Order: sequence, then structure tokens, then C-alpha cells
Amino acid sequence: MTELDIEVETQSFRFTPRNPISLEDAVSIGGASSNGAFAVIDHENPRSVIIVELSGSLLVHGIANVEAASLIASEILLKLGMDDSGLSVEKGDVLATFSIGKAVLLNLAAERFSDIEYDERLDAIRIDAKRHKCKILLFNNGRGIVMGQNSTKISGMAATYWVSALEKEGALA
Repeated sequence: MTELDIEVETQSFRFTPRNPISLEDAVSIGGASSNGAFAVIDHENPRSVIIVELSGSLLVHGIANVEAASLIASEILLKLGMDDSGLSVEKGDVLATFSIGKAVLLNLAAERFSDIEYDERLDAIRIDAKRHKCKILLFNNGRGIVMGQNSTKISGMAATYWVSALEKEGALA
């Protein structure tokens, strides 16, 4: 089995500025909406959602590239009149997709592996990829989603490992 082509759909990033952002400034200067526990800013170009946490950090959602997310965080800070130097970043979970180009025999896969459960509601299998510390959702048409991992490379390794295991067990058609 060759390595799968993994497409990162989105990833979350947490940016922590030197000085915390106040929810009041996010609302009055940044145009955010707030419920008192956090503030939300809709960013237009590129399309993303920024959450200002009570701790003063920024969560950037809807962007798959750390450089683009960093530019958005810097833009928000500069709009609020804050310094963007010394901004630290933490990568959150990746939502990645892939396609294996083969049909998956869902019930057979669920029968053969204890780490696989058939999800009747979705008509898909849920794979608990413990070795790679993520979850994989795989549909009968061969399309899959990797969730819960913050590395694109490890997400790809998990998908490749499980597709290979399914192929060895005859669960792919």
C-alpha cells in the first residue's frame, strides 16, 4: 500500500500574546460578540472564526495553515492596538480527509478488529487508532476522516496503517 494523500481541511491554533486581550476590548474595538465567557470574531478573508478566551488568548478556527492563522492573529492584535511580537502558538487538532479508491466492507471490518465499531447512524466505521492517538471515520465508499491528532504526518500514518490492515483482512473491495 502506498502512502495516502491526506488533505487537511482545518486545524485550530491557540495564540497567546504577551499581554492578555480583554473581552471588553475585543467587543468594543474588535467588533466581537461576547457572552461574558468568551468573545467571537468572524474573520472574512480568509474565512475563519476567532475566539477570544477569558484568559486573553486567541483561538483561530477554520484555517489549515499555521502561517495564515498567525497573520490573522497578528491582524486582530494590531486592530486592538496591541503588540503582536512575542506571540506564542499551540497547534490544535487536525481535521484531515482521505480517499482510498476502494469500497470498504464495513460489517466485515467491524467483525475483524476490536478497535473498529460500526456506526449505524452514519453508516460508517469508527476506528480507535490508539497507536497514532486519533480516531478515523471510514465510509463504505472509501472516503475517510482523521480526527483528534495535531500532526498531519501522523494523521497520514494512521490512515495508511489502518487501510493496509483492512486490505490484509480482505475488508476492502
